Amino acid sequence: MNSRQAVIVPRSSRRASWFPPAIAREPLTHAGARTSIGPLFFGTTPPSPVLGFGAWAIGGGGWGEPESESERLAAIQMARERGVSFFDTAPTYGDGASERLLGQALKPYRDRVSIATKIGPRDDPRRSLEDSLRRLDTDFVDVIQLHEALERWEWQLETLHTLVVEGKARAIGLCNATAPQLRRALEIAPVKSFQAAYNLFDRDIEQRELPLCRERGLAVLAYRPLAAGLLAGKYDAPPAFSPGDHRARIYWFKGAEFERRRSVIEQLRPLAVAVGGGVTIAALALRWLLSREGVTVVLAGARNRQQVEENLAALVGRLPADLVATIDALVADVFRLPRAGASALQQAESWGARERFIVERLDGTRSAEAIAAEWTDRGEAPMVAAQVKVFADQMLERGLLQEVQ
Repeated sequence: MNSRQAVIVPRSSRRASWFPPAIAREPLTHAGARTSIGPLFFGTTPPSPVLGFGAWAIGGGGWGEPESESERLAAIQMARERGVSFFDTAPTYGDGASERLLGQALKPYRDRVSIATKIGPRDDPRRSLEDSLRRLDTDFVDVIQLHEALERWEWQLETLHTLVVEGKARAIGLCNATAPQLRRALEIAPVKSFQAAYNLFDRDIEQRELPLCRERGLAVLAYRPLAAGLLAGKYDAPPAFSPGDHRARIYWFKGAEFERRRSVIEQLRPLAVAVGGGVTIAALALRWLLSREGVTVVLAGARNRQQVEENLAALVGRLPADLVATIDALVADVFRLPRAGASALQQAESWGARERFIVERLDGTRSAEAIAAEWTDRGEAPMVAAQVKVFADQMLERGLLQEVQ
């Protein structure tokens, strides 16, 4: 078997720093700037998590046939009218359309909402942010985030700090980084938030990043809370997405991973019924995330007013602790990794370091997230749970692993 990664999931590099830490001598905001941006500046005592608005789909690109612009605009307006005050976007969402629509909808209420946008890992930070400000029709954003920590990411953070000093942004955030990168980022600039994918299926951040954020007082922004729509509970079979829909490339919409997730969703249905009040699978999943310690903002996306309404159904309160525990146990059981026998261990001796590392830890007790985090701790190219699961599925198909009963 040739050495190869099981699945390509872009993550940040771990290159050693060659840039000195930024030393903040100037005030972090200009005169007259607001000193609070809602849920982000909570010090060491985080507030209850809030439901925010993830504005990728509202941009109209990458999610199949888009809704009309008027309907997308109405969705933003409805979310604001119903109490949503945190909106997260990026220049790449609809090639700027997301930012433009947010600017149009939120401008009259700018002092009552928080807007976060991003710069790409290879973009010029100043030029990117100034372009975003024009589209958003505002002179500042509440959070400017580095979308990914790739090459020269440390230099980019330092530049973002300069933009905060100039008053073009109120705070710096980092997205999709490893825990070592996040620790390094805190040495470079006054980072206030961390954004990562998090839902009841995808839990990589529970291993290292979420505990670190709790320890350092960082806000945690959870995107893909419904696993790109899978947790809406509407797919009984692997869907055939239209050309240009990014979900066609996501591994959990096909194969063994889809079946595992579908199995969990079917077992969630009676739990949702037991909660009462017509709770949907989506609302149950959002309420589960709103119950996680350390989560600050749950970024639920929507393309129309109906989806906004469905997301808002999660705001009836946290789930009881016993129900959260039941859901966690259910997920852990379905996602239990197979065990490697003597034959697999023997064959793995000639494989690549990553594959051998995984096989040696397929003992029936470790989770995919734990294995991936342990590898990433070594300082090698980062690993995520998706890679562990897909690789284990491949080995299982070849008869090299044993299902754990």
